[in-house]
Amino acid sequence: MTGTIRKHPLFSYVVLAYLWTWLTILPLLLQKRGLADFGLPDAWEAIGAFGPFIAAWLVLRCTEGQAGLASFWQALRHWRLGRTGWALTLLSPLAFLILAVLLTRLQSGAMPSLQALASGPLGSLHEVLDLILVAALLQALGEEPGWRGYLLPKLLERFRVLPATLLMFPVWWLWHLPFFLSRPEFGLAQFFGFGFGILCASIWLSFLCQRTRSTLAAVVWHAVLNISRGVALGLSTGMFLAYGVVVAAGAAVIVAWWVLRPARPGTAH
Repeated sequence: MTGTIRKHPLFSYVVLAYLWTWLTILPLLLQKRGLADFGLPDAWEAIGAFGPFIAAWLVLRCTEGQAGLASFWQALRHWRLGRTGWALTLLSPLAFLILAVLLTRLQSGAMPSLQALASGPLGSLHEVLDLILVAALLQALGEEPGWRGYLLPKLLERFRVLPATLLMFPVWWLWHLPFFLSRPEFGLAQFFGFGFGILCASIWLSFLCQRTRSTLAAVVWHAVLNISRGVALGLSTGMFLAYGVVVAAGAAVIVAWWVLRPARPGTAH
């Protein structure tokens, strides 16, 4: 196995990330579908979310040794982003939420009601903690060290940022398949809609990582995005859709900037 990893590191990374996630989520999937009862809580998803992180660590350990792992951990600990870097990391997802509120106001003529949060899916402390800890912090920490900490930099050694992002998008999107299959209420339309959201988030995260050179920035941005998007969904379906429109509009601007100012592989612009 070690020989295969050394010969085909990127392929091995993807296989290992999928293998860990799909195998660990399978019992929860069967439970949610009523085919078995393992007594697993919904928070079990956080275990599966660490597939990309674990795969990156294993591949780096086999291919680059301590030097590769040192760089991996350094990028994950890199917090000196400067004011602009932290503003982009922390404030852009919050700006999405504010703009979604304004867009909803223009479309419906009314502001979203805060009472919807108390009576909706975020109406209990348990649901709020689940959003913040599981769906945001643990999910982001499990994913981003792999996707943006390992796979994206490797792709940027060979491709410009836009092709690298487009190559990574289906890998990241389809990795989520068992999470969707464990939700019987979701169908094909939701999966493709989520895929579009993953594409837009991929663009934002590639842009962020090139600007900050920090995996930590990707983790924080992903977590804040999930929280603010969860709040949008808690307010209303219209708010959730408006949030997606705002993120997509920003992603389109980033793509236009990339096309007008193409970057060489591995550069910051």
